[in-house]
Amino acid sequence: MISRYKGAFLALACSLSAVIAGCGEDDPISSQEEHFEADGLVLVDSGVRFFRYFQGQIDAADNRADHLEAEVGELTGHWSIRFLDGAGSEFAAPTDPDFRFTWVIADPSIVEVVQDPGDEGKFEFHLRGLQAGETTIVLEVTHVDHADFRTIPIAVHVEEHFEAEGLVLVDSGVRFFRYFQGVVDTTGGRRNHLEAPIGLTGHWSIKFLDGEGNEFDAPTGGEITFGSTIADPTLLEVFQDPGDEGSFEFHLRGLAEGETTIILSVLHDGHADFSTLPLSVHIEAAAGQHGEPVGVRVKDEESGTLLSETPLAGQGETTGTLTVVQADSTDHLEVQFFDAQGVEFQPAAPPHALGIAVADTTLLGIDPPMDPEFWAFRLIGRAAGATTITLSILHNGDPEETFATIPVTVTAP
Repeated sequence: MISRYKGAFLALACSLSAVIAGCGEDDPISSQEEHFEADGLVLVDSGVRFFRYFQGQIDAADNRADHLEAEVGELTGHWSIRFLDGAGSEFAAPTDPDFRFTWVIADPSIVEVVQDPGDEGKFEFHLRGLQAGETTIVLEVTHVDHADFRTIPIAVHVEEHFEAEGLVLVDSGVRFFRYFQGVVDTTGGRRNHLEAPIGLTGHWSIKFLDGEGNEFDAPTGGEITFGSTIADPTLLEVFQDPGDEGSFEFHLRGLAEGETTIILSVLHDGHADFSTLPLSVHIEAAAGQHGEPVGVRVKDEESGTLLSETPLAGQGETTGTLTVVQADSTDHLEVQFFDAQGVEFQPAAPPHALGIAVADTTLLGIDPPMDPEFWAFRLIGRAAGATTITLSILHNGDPEETFATIPVTVTAP
């Protein structure tokens, strides 16, 4: 009797022990439901999936970014996160409040995460640049007090955006042109257009205007440079002195008479942070002005008869042939250069001079230019045959422009 009750008691004790032990263990099904699993994520801005991270790698295929970008003092777009499973398929971010979006920024003095009111902890956010530089960010899914998912450190580039409401053009201290908030300001006798001669304008510099119309200096160095767009580049070009390339100092150079427009821009890493509207430019030749040489004419100095006309080297062939008799010389031959409008001119000499190269000096010699006839020369026949000469404009002894070859025939007496 006693042993029967004892056996029943032992069986009950074992049953209770099994129940108690079962209640103290983790439920494997509940654990799987509560743990967040993902193999990657996608960042979405206004429906555009611009960044993808999958299985420990940044996927920059299909023109996606390989890093994140922000501007100093500006919020990025409103970015949302979608996650990727092991097959790379997207699924929505968790909505259970036990799962929160968190992040780790290597240098929080460069960039910060901002979430809109009501988005705290959700998988939606902005970046805001605090100062120019580079850092990294790790994006996480935090479950209560630990991270169920995190990315590798993702590079973040923060750049400073150039802000201006207008500009002023300055020539020798005179502020002759002002553009503010999309309008050319003609008050105070300022022009409503730009003017350029055939040749170079003065040395112009740019000052910028803030929202109150106050001037501030142009940026220097770094990735911010001066840019321009000319509607008709056959009429006008921008020229910058050696050492000024990319800076906000320049000349306009008129190439031919006419009217066109120019847009002045501030370029930042390949895109325009600031641009004017198209500004009208009038190009007019003043008395005695000329454009860049496009060819050279050789004439008989005394009669003015045109003997040959030659374009720039590589731009065509010479019309006409020069002739000299063996053991004799020509009269003086005068050189006149001409621009795209046909205006003839001779550069100031010095510093300019005429260069003459003979292909075969056994057939032909040159009586070179002499002061004051810097642009005249004579041919000297040495032996009968055919050769060529090449004319060039020298500046301080160096070739500035070189023209196509001119045929020369040396005839027997």
